Amino acid sequence: MVTRPINASRFPCFDGLRALAALSVVAVHTTFVSGFTGRSGIGNYTSRLEIGVSVFFVISGFLLYRPFAVAHFEGRDVSIPRFWTRRLKRIIPAYWAAFIVVTYVMHADKIRHGWAAVPVYLGFAQIYSPYYALSGITQAWSLCTEMTFYLALPLWAWCIGRRRRSPDSQLRLELLGLGGWVAVSFVYRSIVLTAHGQLALTMPNWLPGYTDLFALGMLLAVFTAWTASTGRSPRSLDHPSVPWISWAIAGGLFVWVSNIGLPVKPVTASPLGLSLARQTLYALFAFFLVAPAVVGPQDEGLVRRLLQTRPLVFLGTVSYGIYLWHEAWIDRFLHWSGDRLFTMSFLELLAFVVATATAAASVSYFAIERPMLRGSIRIPRLPRRPRAIPVSAVNTEPDTAASNVATVGAAT
Repeated sequence: MVTRPINASRFPCFDGLRALAALSVVAVHTTFVSGFTGRSGIGNYTSRLEIGVSVFFVISGFLLYRPFAVAHFEGRDVSIPRFWTRRLKRIIPAYWAAFIVVTYVMHADKIRHGWAAVPVYLGFAQIYSPYYALSGITQAWSLCTEMTFYLALPLWAWCIGRRRRSPDSQLRLELLGLGGWVAVSFVYRSIVLTAHGQLALTMPNWLPGYTDLFALGMLLAVFTAWTASTGRSPRSLDHPSVPWISWAIAGGLFVWVSNIGLPVKPVTASPLGLSLARQTLYALFAFFLVAPAVVGPQDEGLVRRLLQTRPLVFLGTVSYGIYLWHEAWIDRFLHWSGDRLFTMSFLELLAFVVATATAAASVSYFAIERPMLRGSIRIPRLPRRPRAIPVSAVNTEPDTAASNVATVGAAT
């Protein structure tokens, strides 16, 4: 351990990571729908590209918890209302727009009709009922999980950071708490994966089932906050080989999880042991994939330069929209091609979906997401009634009465 200046306030590789995660989710769906997963000899690998969701969860854990972790080590507070406001502005408008267009214009998803269904879909509650779980924008199940994480994270941060401690004492508390998050996920999944009944089919997707993934991202956030606070970090993390070693470990974990006997069909139940193994290997894969974007000099090494290339940065910037829209464009391709389910060209489908989903995501980002975050889209307010003007406040002299009334009206 050495003491040295640390600049850990900028992490330029995360757009590239988001792009890789989004493309992996698109690939797992297109390889399955085209039939490539079922008919090729590498279906056990393409079916595991769902691992991109785990990468998203680890990224969220890091980026969202880091401001809280930094505040803990600096002995200050973070505005919880501001955090929630920014999260809601980032997620809700683009999702609502996608849901309305996909459902009522493209007719590309299956929804449960009736007024009671509308707040379920728009309120990120579809995973809490088997009746709605596999309808609407089906991939939005992960957004439902994310939304509960957004609600819980500031409360957790307040509990663990309300007392001022030395950096090392705070570090120990943070690590102990994150260990608890991992334990909660393991115990919860062990219980619900052996439960019976319709509700048990959706319960694994609730927040406790993924707290281990979020915790690994939060662990990276805690580490960078502690090093920034204390100026201490192992110099070995700066070695040029670290990104390659980290990604090599991630690659080995991906090969491992692809060959433990998991089913290639989505929404297929696995025995408890396989399910827990998949979750653990997915989590570790995501951790080692993300780690080079967190530790070490971010302007050095081929891995980091790759993550900062313009195409990946752009795709990462609009990745939320790609995630929201790609299933709808898969449905459109099936419809226009004569419903050739499981019998079409994977590359043809992939190229079409990437192009159309990226175009839709770009419109969503530049027309909705970015303006909302910048505050250039404002909700119009109803005009307020003019306040009554006390008689005593009005100068009734002929030459000034009109100007006084005009001034009061303008102020309201």
